[in-house]
Amino acid sequence: MSVSNRVELLAGYADGVPVRELATRFNVHRGTVREIARQAGLAARRPELPDPIRQEVAQLYAGGLTLAQVAARLGISNEAARSAVIAGGGTIRPGGRRRVSA
Repeated sequence: MSVSNRVELLAGYADGVPVRELATRFNVHRGTVREIARQAGLAARRPELPDPIRQEVAQLYAGGLTLAQVAARLGISNEAARSAVIAGGGTIRPGGRRRVSA
């Protein structure tokens, strides 16, 4: 990666541009973006979902979908879905197989 690209990537990271977007823009893995930022002394950041997405996560989960189903539907990670439910004051249901009504 060129020095100018590295500087641009770091500026984007510092400005809050999503890691996924930076990885795509600079054709590198998301882990590479985080490693470059770490090497430059930038603090690691937790991705935050926008409020409308967090609300949708909470509604879908409360409506009976599993975290995995919510994550797949919204294109986010299972952990992001879990975090959104908890951040919204919800509780995570116990895991395990669910009984399907016939």
